Amino acid sequence: GLGDIVLPGLLLSFASRFDEAKRLIGVVGGGSGTMRNNGCPDGAVGGGGMMKSSNPLCFLCCCCRGGYFGPVMVAYAIGLLMANAAVYIMEMGQPALLYLVPCCLGTVVYMGHKAGELNDLWEGPRVIRSADALMYGDMSIVCGEDDDEQEERDGNITD
Repeated sequence: GLGDIVLPGLLLSFASRFDEAKRLIGVVGGGSGTMRNNGCPDGAVGGGGMMKSSNPLCFLCCCCRGGYFGPVMVAYAIGLLMANAAVYIMEMGQPALLYLVPCCLGTVVYMGHKAGELNDLWEGPRVIRSADALMYGDMSIVCGEDDDEQEERDGNITD
């Protein structure tokens, strides 16, 4: 049904937005905007962007680029394959979310834990708030001011 597309799609769009916010903050911070890839060893990318690694699954590195979107997209496809296989094997309808949620959410949780970003992902990524501030002009978030400091600066103190 509709939930099989919308709910995992929300997670995919969140992963994409998180990746792009990290790239934006990296560019503004003076970097190249590329993220380190935890999935493959450094130097696995050879000349011309071609992968040169002994790891047979390293071909996924080119689509992941250290972010969440690529692996979550692959997990979504695997979840759909599992759901279709279950329908074929059991010869009756199956809820696709039973297969999609563990694949997609499990991938985000595992990757977030591995990268040390799980707490940030759960509480609402600061990098997204910072990217929004850069895009829409609220520099208090980028500068690390809290609400009290911003009110003092703006002269909006109410006692």
